[in-house]
Amino acid sequence: MAVNVRMNDELAGELRDLAEETGRSQQDLIREAIADYIRNYKLRAFPPEIRHMLTPGKKASPEAMAAPKLQLPPGVTSESLIAEGRRWRDL
Repeated sequence: MAVNVRMNDELAGELRDLAEETGRSQQDLIREAIADYIRNYKLRAFPPEIRHMLTPGKKASPEAMAAPKLQLPPGVTSESLIAEGRRWRDL
């Protein structure tokens, strides 16, 4: 479906700048904004203090998936980081 969106010059400029900064099209950014709005609309009924607990997770973007992964220092494993986090949690 095609939709025309009218916006003031300031918002249009911000959208152009964001598209250039992120390397994404203005159409992609508008589609994502609408999808986020629809997905989160029902959360408005909940107090702000708990909305973050109800917000659905987002699928990682292809750009994020292609980004280099974190390299741990020699001798450090993900298991040791988890164990250290649990140790700090239990203090």
